[in-house]
Formats: sequence, C-alpha cells, structure tokens
Amino acid sequence: MRSQPTKLAIADEVQAAEIAERPDADRVVQFLAFAVFTLSIGFFGAVTTISYTDPGFFDRMLIADIKRTDIDPISVGSTSKPGSDINVEAMPVPQLVRPRDLTPQDFAIVMVFGGEAHLASPGELWRVKVGSEVPGLGKILAIEESQNGGTIKTEKAVLTGIPQ
Repeated sequence: MRSQPTKLAIADEVQAAEIAERPDADRVVQFLAFAVFTLSIGFFGAVTTISYTDPGFFDRMLIADIKRTDIDPISVGSTSKPGSDINVEAMPVPQLVRPRDLTPQDFAIVMVFGGEAHLASPGELWRVKVGSEVPGLGKILAIEESQNGGTIKTEKAVLTGIPQ
C-alpha cells in the first residue's frame, strides 16, 4: 500500500516549480559567481604583480605600521633613551661545579672558524672568541686559522691544533 504525499512535499514541488519558471534567478546566481571569480582573479593578479616587481613592498608596509605604534611604558616597562648608560647587573646563573680546576692541558682545539673557535675540555665544549674568559686559560688574546687546525693564544697558554 502506498502512502499519500504530504502537503509539505507538494509545497516543496510548487516552490521548485516557481523558481524554475523564473529565468532571472539563474542569471543573478551566474552574475554573482562571475563577479566573485573576477574579483578573486584581479586580487590575486594585483598581489602577484606587486610582489614580483617590488618583493619588499608588503614588508615595508608592515614595518611602517609598527613604527607608528605608541608603546605604553606602563604595560611594557620603561624604555631607555638612546645614548644613556644604564648599568644592569647580569642575571644570576647556576654555578657549574667541576671535580677539579681546569688547566691548559685539559683543552683541545676542535675547530677554528671566522675569528671564533670551539675548544673541548673534559665534559664541556666551549665556543670562544677574542676577549672571552675561559677557566684554566684566562682571557683569549688571539685566534688564528691555519692548515693544522689553528692557534689560540691565551693569558696562560698557547693552544695549537693537531694536523688531520
């Protein structure tokens, strides 16, 4: 036995039939879809052209907006004026406890590069440059690159690399 269609189903068919009879509805939807498509392509084309001709354009615009921002010293802390000397103490760090004091014989050059060097001591790796203070070596006075691994002159010793 078949059930009879309800009034709701008949009402839906009538609405669909009315919409199908109105040719304007399809044209409006087509026009809106074409407008969205055209604007999207135009926006994408403009952004791509600007980025290609001037790669830093959007970065400059962003930075220009940041520079104009007023900083509230109450919420971020006070900022110092250029050129003023402010003595700020270093943050406390935990002290490293070694079983014995380091001596120059405990160090080996790992590598020397661009005015900096890596030194190895038992259980530690040091990245140093001229002026660095290293326990057991004192102040680093000079760093020289060479074929044999480099030379590091300190207050207490001169370390020489081993040719490989």
